[in-house]
Amino acid sequence: MKALRTFVALALLALAPAASACINEVGTDRSGRSFSPDWVLGDFLIQTMTPEPPDRERVGRRIAAARARPDFANLNDLGVLLIHQGKPIAAAELFVAIEKLYPGRAATAANLGTALELMGRDATALRWIRIGIERDANEHGRSEWLHVRILEAKIAAAKDPGWLQRHSILGFEFSSALVPPFPTRMPPGNAGSTLIGSDLDSGLSYQLHERVQFVKPPDPVVASLFRDWAILHLSGGAMENADALYTLAFRYGAPRDALSLKRQAHARQVVARARKQDERYGADCKLCDPPFP
Repeated sequence: MKALRTFVALALLALAPAASACINEVGTDRSGRSFSPDWVLGDFLIQTMTPEPPDRERVGRRIAAARARPDFANLNDLGVLLIHQGKPIAAAELFVAIEKLYPGRAATAANLGTALELMGRDATALRWIRIGIERDANEHGRSEWLHVRILEAKIAAAKDPGWLQRHSILGFEFSSALVPPFPTRMPPGNAGSTLIGSDLDSGLSYQLHERVQFVKPPDPVVASLFRDWAILHLSGGAMENADALYTLAFRYGAPRDALSLKRQAHARQVVARARKQDERYGADCKLCDPPFP
């Protein structure tokens, strides 16, 4: 226990001093019909995908808890705090120690994988993320399948710099139509079963919200995911989110090509026309749970 407390103390020293309700909006589908998707929409979506400022009070609580009681939960939270403080090496060392003390935890594997990725060790990170899925397929809202795809894409792009320009991380090939058809084939999830549209939407939301806390623009991986997510909303979700997600994609460096700009403008036009009319329901939402109509 003395050695563990010494390790925790060193981890705490690595931390830089911290810098000083449910929503149910009305969305618009591609035909201008209204629906309640039970997601955040438009500007609120952009807000959720913007890095959050550090919370001094929460940082202080986590440090105090780890000092007072270095059990699994508090050590794990300390490791997460180290990641948020930009100390991935210290975090990885702590998670390796946690794995030895409390072997087999899915959270340890997932967090160690994240720390390793932030260190630039993508291949080793991929191995640990896969171990985390094997330990618990429900980890991180069942969204770790997307973390696997991200790491596979980064590894491929390191070997072939043009890979991301020719491939979709999600595995989709969208047509060049202004509003392309919604994909008929979904990627497999954590447990290998085929995802449905709402799984895809929630997975993108979870993983991108986490990723933007650590990855600053420009970033080609984040840009690619935001762009594909925008197209998914354009073809089977909310036009408000198609617009917002194109804005986020451009923020992270997605090309402002003619087709992307036309699609964003089209999404805005559909919303603008719908607001001038009486609300029409019976929307077609492929990303809803369950999908309707």
